[in-house]
Amino acid sequence: MILTSIGIVHGKPSPLSHTLTPNRWREVKRFDNDSVSIPFLDTMFITIKRKDSFQYHNKDAFIYNGIYILDGKDLDFGYAKFTIMFKKQTSMLLRDGKGYYLFNIDSSDTLKTIVLPKDEKIDSNLTIDNMIGKWSFYKRTAVKQVSTFDHSQMIKTVLITGKSSSGKLGFVFSDLDKTDDPSWSIVRFNKNMTLECEGKSKRILTVTKCQGGELILEDEELRYFFKQFR
Repeated sequence: MILTSIGIVHGKPSPLSHTLTPNRWREVKRFDNDSVSIPFLDTMFITIKRKDSFQYHNKDAFIYNGIYILDGKDLDFGYAKFTIMFKKQTSMLLRDGKGYYLFNIDSSDTLKTIVLPKDEKIDSNLTIDNMIGKWSFYKRTAVKQVSTFDHSQMIKTVLITGKSSSGKLGFVFSDLDKTDDPSWSIVRFNKNMTLECEGKSKRILTVTKCQGGELILEDEELRYFFKQFR
């Protein structure tokens, strides 16, 4: 099927370089998987920055900052993943499982700036019981410059159960893990607010926040933001 209104043919996306040219993009049209134009109010905005970094948000929503991964034509923001069907100097077409999204260069100076609230100071009385629940990531940011990403090491979900007969306090799942096969078990919560994990490797995760319905963990490379989605 041909998406004639914007001149794109279903098939192989256009070839791309490893990184994208820094620019600001604004969604101008949206199509379903049958190439039928659909109305929308949650306009997407994407800002591509230098050194593989980005900002991504929908209209009047939080801005997500991080490092994007461009693998061939697959563009991974962590929070959202797309295939780039084409990219020209002033337009770009992205696709995901729901449909197609046409972007133009955003030259406006009236974009509403939305800032994530500053992290509150961690409660020194925090216990593992305060963190019980299933936490799913919604954003990842780099603690330091990272040249490559290994999805088998990047955290997708943290399931904290509290103390159990096995001695485990919970489980940590990577992007590639199945729902019943986590890569790590949480074996200890220390006074310095770190979670010790064992499994395919030993891992230390520092708890920097657990309040207001949000959990933030850090390792040596990435900072992970989690919520308990209903």
